[in-house]
Amino acid sequence: MSKAMVNPMSSVFKYLAISILFCFVGYGFGMMFIPESIAIAANFIVFIFIIGLLILCLVSRKGIIPARFSMNWVYLFTFIDGILMYPILEMYVGSLGNQVVINVLLVTALIFFVLSMIAKKETSDKYLRLGNVLFTGLIALIILTIIGFFMGYGIFNMAVSILSIIIFSGYILYDVSLVKYDIENGNINDSKDLSIHVFNLYLDFINIFLDLLNLIYDFKE
Repeated sequence: MSKAMVNPMSSVFKYLAISILFCFVGYGFGMMFIPESIAIAANFIVFIFIIGLLILCLVSRKGIIPARFSMNWVYLFTFIDGILMYPILEMYVGSLGNQVVINVLLVTALIFFVLSMIAKKETSDKYLRLGNVLFTGLIALIILTIIGFFMGYGIFNMAVSILSIIIFSGYILYDVSLVKYDIENGNINDSKDLSIHVFNLYLDFINIFLDLLNLIYDFKE
């Protein structure tokens, strides 16, 4: 095991923090170079973006995405993801204000931290049992999200956002437990072995962040 992998669990969270930073650098890049007219079409972009994220979650759980790749690809993805998030965040900032968006980001970080600590303290197999239930819930969530787009704002969409927060909160417990399981079984040797874990945890974080914003946005509407 390399020096960088002396503490793989800490490395996961370090790479995740860097990935989130790249996302917001991408957001800043989008703010500078994406035309404002695109941000005006954010309602439709939100739908496409959310469905895209959910499908990515689905394919990564099914092993369609390779389990081992360079962390540079994760950083590239999160940077591009940040650019694509620009119109969405601009919509939320315009409707809710900067402070609300920042507060939601902090709440998301708190949720992530608490659930990660819970998963770290339990045996690795405890939350891995949730895998099939969470995967089924993810498929249902994609279907409900598509239905919700055509139904417009309202109680249904708020319920879908709440369900999504529950599912991805469960996935935080699952994904941190999976990291712990791989560490215990000697499957982590370098950063490439952590790449899929960081990628999935990033998707968990971003989905909860966007779901909380969407929940508040729908409530306001």
